[in-house]
Amino acid sequence: MKKLLLLAFLLQLGWLRAQVTSVQTDTITFDEVVIVAQRSSEKHYVSLSAISLLQEKQIRQISPGTLPEAMERMPGIWMQRTNLGGGSPFIRGLTGYQTLILIDGIRLNNATFRSGPNQYLNTVDPLMCSKIEVMRGSGSVQYGSDAIGGTVYIQTIEPEYSNQKPRITGSVYGKWMSDNMEKSTRVQLGFSSKKVALVSGFSIKKFGDIHPGKQGKVISPTGYSDFSGDLKLKIKLDHSKEMIFALQHNIQQDVPLYHQIQSGAFSLYSFDPQQRSMAYLKFKMYTSQPLFSQINAKLSVQYSFEQRNMRKSTANHTVVEKDGVSTTGFILENISTLSEKWTATTGVETYYDHIASSAYTILTDGVSQKSDRGLYPDNSSMMSTSFFTINKIERGRLTIQTGARYNFIELVVDDPLFGRSHITPNALVGLLNAGWALSPSFRISVSTSTAYRAPNISDVSSLGIADFRYEVPNFQLKPEKAFNMELGFQFVREGWFASLFLYRNLLTDLIDNVKTTYMGQDSIDGIQVYHRENIHRAIIRGAEAELTHDFSNSLSARVYAIYTYGFNSENDEPIRRIPPFNGYVGGIYRPLRQLSFDVGMMFASSQNRLSHGDIDDDRIADGGTPGWTSVHIESHFEWKKLKFNTGLENIFNTLYRVHGSGVDAPGRRFWVSLTIGF
Repeated sequence: MKKLLLLAFLLQLGWLRAQVTSVQTDTITFDEVVIVAQRSSEKHYVSLSAISLLQEKQIRQISPGTLPEAMERMPGIWMQRTNLGGGSPFIRGLTGYQTLILIDGIRLNNATFRSGPNQYLNTVDPLMCSKIEVMRGSGSVQYGSDAIGGTVYIQTIEPEYSNQKPRITGSVYGKWMSDNMEKSTRVQLGFSSKKVALVSGFSIKKFGDIHPGKQGKVISPTGYSDFSGDLKLKIKLDHSKEMIFALQHNIQQDVPLYHQIQSGAFSLYSFDPQQRSMAYLKFKMYTSQPLFSQINAKLSVQYSFEQRNMRKSTANHTVVEKDGVSTTGFILENISTLSEKWTATTGVETYYDHIASSAYTILTDGVSQKSDRGLYPDNSSMMSTSFFTINKIERGRLTIQTGARYNFIELVVDDPLFGRSHITPNALVGLLNAGWALSPSFRISVSTSTAYRAPNISDVSSLGIADFRYEVPNFQLKPEKAFNMELGFQFVREGWFASLFLYRNLLTDLIDNVKTTYMGQDSIDGIQVYHRENIHRAIIRGAEAELTHDFSNSLSARVYAIYTYGFNSENDEPIRRIPPFNGYVGGIYRPLRQLSFDVGMMFASSQNRLSHGDIDDDRIADGGTPGWTSVHIESHFEWKKLKFNTGLENIFNTLYRVHGSGVDAPGRRFWVSLTIGF
């Protein structure tokens, strides 16, 4: 292993010897444009929200196999994995359907998003992403339901126009990881002209079983296969109008849910297949009228499908559940430049989800026996319509942001076992943020906002096995609500960036699982029966600190630390799966313009503040999760159209598990990736 790593580094240095005559590197810059907080472009530093960024160059350098892997080192992100084919970001103590995921501004969250760690983020290919923005904290005014803990905004690759003659570009990418834990490839093609630009690609990946740290046994079954394809077409209609069309498709096959098999309850539990498709058409227009400076209209269609194959250890038959969600969305927004210092974004958005759900049992003789219903009632639907406005005003050193959103939701459930239900929750939320520049280098911000999460089809109508429980419906649920207060400090000067955010989030009407009975029984096939209720009142508070410094043109360092405390006042206990104190320490050395070395350490303290749900969860060790550290070293080389990256992860082969995950983290592993462009 050491010889392989040394050889890779020497090859890079050898190539550079004849090509480089001086050291020239990029210093830290803090004027990156972000759009997640305001729904329109603004500078990262002047944003009043706590934002984490992962740029395209960083994504290409770390060569992630999955999007959860790409986001693991982002400040404020705690990535839990129920299985290798999953990965759910915890943002300020919340995850699952209490965080919102957007792809090019379109909601990935749908009517069947589940609570807790899930697999949906893993269906997005990181190799088609150009930037990932995470707004930590409430985002319901900007983007609607679910954005209580935070919002993940994924931007996909943008094709570029050419002012010269039309040209065709492309690249071929390959990655290999030791112990056969990953083999990936991507082919990408592009076309550019003055008025038409196109980029298209496809990725094929094979993930092997996890090889954990020292003294850990191979975790099997955990491997799976993955195929992704994407296309984006931009057409410049004239100097002020543009049309964008995009397609995305991902399918994953034979994705095991390992902890269900490890527990001994199941001999088979897999998602096969697990897939996601999206298409959207966007029209963008700029005008000279201040009230209509920019108009954006977006029409989208999505389809997600998963098939769960389950066989209990004590049974000979296999249960198959199929769920498909068809989503149609429309967004219309108008950006007004009311004055040089006053911008407003107003709009309307609507999403309609239709669910197709079924289940059947395959008997020992191969005969299929259809069930009365699937995990959800077939032909259920959920419609959400919102009206919103966000204003940003600058007066000297003072910046003020205000906003409001009204959301009307309609759920229609026609259950063959429980009858027809028509549920119509609604929500009105607002925000008031203020920032004050004490100097050109130092800013203070104060934020208050409300947020919500409307109950979805999964909440009200699930009937079947989920994690370690058997869920039954409850059609009387109300929206979850949150009131967030935040104080932020940001300092930026040449070569320096520092930030500190303190927050307190008051949560009411939280939906949680409560033991109940079904048809007079408290368990089904030995699995405890639960349903969901609005029972909890909780507080989450925390601190997020980050420091980055350029010591010179060739040396920089970065450190961040995250503290989260969650308390369920209703039950007088901690909130489930609250991350421990965690952070990152690392540095980058750039001896040459084309070459850099990245050394870093992720760390987490032990977590022994457990809720009753944590104690009952067989994925969490008795007494809590031990603390851990994981050290990596990477090299990144770029010359003309060639990019060559290598990495040695978890150098000391530490055996550890991220708190709340269903699998141990991989042990020591070496990887190499190569991209050749043309």
